Amino acid sequence: MRRSISDRIEQYLKVLINRSDAQQIEIQRAELAETFSCVPSQVTYVLSTRFNGKDGYITESRRGGKGFVRITHVSTKARDCSHLHEDLQEMIAHMLEDRHMQESEARFIKYLLPALFEDMDEEQQQLVLTSMIKAIVRYNRLQSE
Repeated sequence: MRRSISDRIEQYLKVLINRSDAQQIEIQRAELAETFSCVPSQVTYVLSTRFNGKDGYITESRRGGKGFVRITHVSTKARDCSHLHEDLQEMIAHMLEDRHMQESEARFIKYLLPALFEDMDEEQQQLVLTSMIKAIVRYNRLQSE
């Protein structure tokens, strides 16, 4: 059975993401299109339909000469709190970089987090962190529409 170009692009990107320690890659849309001998809009289609928030991905893009597409896999499955804290910090950094948040807002959130988790056990922290990460993924998806 022959797989579609979309399936092959998706599989290729997922392999790259899984090999990455940070579960994140940056690609050039035009270079990926050239690799698969397709048009860049085919790559855009794959990114928008198979790498979105509901599937646990944050996709950010920059257009222009130094443009790129950054895909981050955000696993919301049970992870220990330290990994969830790291994921949250990375997401805040990306939002800051992409100008979805100002420096003062990022500092405020980082200040609030320890106080929020002060009286929670690890299970409660996991639930709250996972909810926060999912909310940020949804927010970023709305910002990119």
